Amino acid sequence: MRAINLFLILAAVLMVASCKSSTKLYNSGKYAEAVSKAVVKLRSSPDHAESQHTLVQSYPLAVNMAKRDITNALQSNNVTKYDVVISRYEQLNRLANDIYTCPKASQLIPAPEEFHEELRETKEIAAAHYYEQGVRALNERTLKEAKTAYQYFARANSYVNGYRDVIAKMDEAMFAATLHVVVEAPKLPERYQFSADFFYSNLVTEMNKTHEKKYVLFYTPEAAQTSGMTNPHQYIALDFLDFAVGNIRESKSTQEIKRENVPVTVDVNGRQTTGTITATANFTTFRREVISGGKLHVRIIDAASNRVTEQRSFEGAYTWVSEWASYTGDDRALTDTQKKLAAQQATAPPPNQDLFIEFTKPIYTQVLTYVRSVYRKYQ
Repeated sequence: MRAINLFLILAAVLMVASCKSSTKLYNSGKYAEAVSKAVVKLRSSPDHAESQHTLVQSYPLAVNMAKRDITNALQSNNVTKYDVVISRYEQLNRLANDIYTCPKASQLIPAPEEFHEELRETKEIAAAHYYEQGVRALNERTLKEAKTAYQYFARANSYVNGYRDVIAKMDEAMFAATLHVVVEAPKLPERYQFSADFFYSNLVTEMNKTHEKKYVLFYTPEAAQTSGMTNPHQYIALDFLDFAVGNIRESKSTQEIKRENVPVTVDVNGRQTTGTITATANFTTFRREVISGGKLHVRIIDAASNRVTEQRSFEGAYTWVSEWASYTGDDRALTDTQKKLAAQQATAPPPNQDLFIEFTKPIYTQVLTYVRSVYRKYQ
């Protein structure tokens, strides 16, 4: 019973809050929102007097306010004025639909105004308007204005899908708005070129993933030629400096190991007797390190002036390690880990091509971060 009473109290509070909410919207001049709120209430409570009153009072004011906004927008020189007009017509049509789909609201407002034909005509006008604005901006032939042109064409297409040749214009504007950057492959001695090419191709691919559809496009020289892009805005030059692959450093260390109280069984006068001894061994560990590392110098070059606009260097290193061991003496002095190490043999290092790839991994990450930072302003 207590739970039921609590439920009824909460329901009453929510009803009062809903009523006050629509009234508050009306009093604050948000007439369209007040209409929507009142209609929602009348769907569940058709006899709710205050919601009826709010609807009757708010609807004419909502229509008048929307019409005033439409008139003011059409009289202005604002390039986005049709967005306001379309938004208000859509709002009025939504209110009419809300009223028609609520029996009590339809009784109170039997003929809400609809503006479907006006909306259709305005969308046609807006599509033509934004198309022309797009053409005008595209003719400026700058990256900034081409980006604006793309946005205008996209808006025209949103109002009339496929208006004239707007799809082709969007493609043209996107191409003109995009900064085209050719990334030149690093040149290395032939024995490392395969690995350098692997590093390079992955780098260009990841650059484009990072900036996909964000007004920056990176090309290999071959891709630029295939696409017919003969006038890039920039070049990125990649040069490996001071790199070394496969430098070997070896070391070893020997220690005497003793383990006391090692249990043993001995034969004394034909009888088995147990005891303990101290086991001793000389344990030698061997370590072979193959050290690789280098520096990549990145230059961003303006194609028109051939001037370096940005440059940074990035370092990477990788050390391959092999460890093994040997011993002389009593193996009972050794730990299980030492025995396992002693059972291992020296292993051959990876090919230099693989070592090259390993030391460039941290460089790869640094370069991507740098490129993302430099080209963020073009997004």
